[in-house]
Amino acid sequence: MDMEKYLALADVLSSRGFPAEDCTSDVGEGGPGFQLAPLATSHGLRVADPAVRVAEVERFHEEREALAGKLTERWGEPYRVGLQTIRLRTAREEIPEPWARLSLLVGDVHLWELPEQGRWAALGVADLDQDDEVRLLLLVTETAPP
Repeated sequence: MDMEKYLALADVLSSRGFPAEDCTSDVGEGGPGFQLAPLATSHGLRVADPAVRVAEVERFHEEREALAGKLTERWGEPYRVGLQTIRLRTAREEIPEPWARLSLLVGDVHLWELPEQGRWAALGVADLDQDDEVRLLLLVTETAPP
């Protein structure tokens, strides 16, 4: 875990401008009103033994909790938000990006409102797709959660 690197990236994302259109950038992917950065990514879990994946998912969740503690010192107490309802709603209604995309990747997030910047920050573990690598994700957006 590279906590200092994660915190530096959180500072950058909470203050930099957003891309005008969907694109990849030096920190991940972005689009109008958001940046989504993978802070850490597993390697080889697509073909790994399921027990190895379970252990790695647990490690990523521990990293998320450690980082959430540091971000709480900076940004205050987060909300704990489950994204399953948003994921289910995408089937029958238009959910704004980046929330629709995030709900397909992450089960729940620590969510901070950053009123000075007019933004929201969400920290979660992308572990829903068993055929994909596990990622620790940080989202910063100006779009309030639906």
